[in-house]
Amino acid sequence: MGSGTMSVAIILSAFTVYTATAFVPNPIRPISEDMIRPKAGGRFNKDFIPKGVGMSLAGQDIIEAGVSFDTFAPQFLWLSMIVAPESSVTKKIMGPIVPILALSLVHLGIVVLAASQKGAVDQILIFGEVFDPSLSQLTGMQKLFQFPNFVAEEWPHVLIWDLFVGRAVWLDGVQRGIDTRLSLSFCNFIGPPGLLIYAATCLITGKGLPAMGYSPDSPDDEIEQ
Repeated sequence: MGSGTMSVAIILSAFTVYTATAFVPNPIRPISEDMIRPKAGGRFNKDFIPKGVGMSLAGQDIIEAGVSFDTFAPQFLWLSMIVAPESSVTKKIMGPIVPILALSLVHLGIVVLAASQKGAVDQILIFGEVFDPSLSQLTGMQKLFQFPNFVAEEWPHVLIWDLFVGRAVWLDGVQRGIDTRLSLSFCNFIGPPGLLIYAATCLITGKGLPAMGYSPDSPDDEIEQ
């Protein structure tokens, strides 16, 4: 194993240990008799517990864990692409699209669970306001961000798509011998400006704009396929 590969392995291992607790959901405290018994005494009233409360709490706990996972897991991948873009470890991990698909599956679980929680219909109605040109799009988004489960869907959504673009930038840089460390850092932190930095880097180095899979010399019938 080369020194570059060894460095990546050590850094990823340390980062994994440091953030592993973020993926473990906080334990849900069970509703006990003492919690719902009247202060002055009296009999335990089981009807006091709302129906479905256990399922609701469990669902919200899974959403919390999913958001934590989709927040911290991509950082391992970003670190490998930025610190050692040419490492065989990085290429084995980020070459296949599997990591993106795995994160997307977690996000899908968050979306499904969030859609089953209270307030989901209200979010859909407000989302319609965002795409109403007669209304303020910023105000509509501010309303949506008042819903924790909308934030739970939107935050991993942004992180995964940033990583998807970052992977495309990294692949293009490796294939064409372009330094991507600066652009990838910005892709991770603020998204699109990182892509602009990479495009500028390509032009400055005389390599031309990144094709990102598109070949202008391909026949139209091949592109349509």
